[in-house]
Amino acid sequence: MDIKAIKEESKELMIEFDTGDLTIPDFIAHELQNDNDVTFAGVNKDHPDVGKPILVVKTNRKKAADAVSSAIGRIKENIQEMRAGIAKKK
Repeated sequence: MDIKAIKEESKELMIEFDTGDLTIPDFIAHELQNDNDVTFAGVNKDHPDVGKPILVVKTNRKKAADAVSSAIGRIKENIQEMRAGIAKKK
């Protein structure tokens, strides 16, 4: 999946995803909301049938890009835990 930074400042980041599917951007935004330094995390899409989702992130102290990277790392850890749990049940 390709992404493109629309706006990249220290405390604000806007990332456009090359897909019409909101699943991954919404998943990242949801995880970002667990970060106390994130003041806003959400996804914008012009219309359900056209346009590309844009993840918008605003922070207080840490860099917005670092917050996104940390959120993706936590998501990865959660998926690995789920995968291990499923493997145990086999």
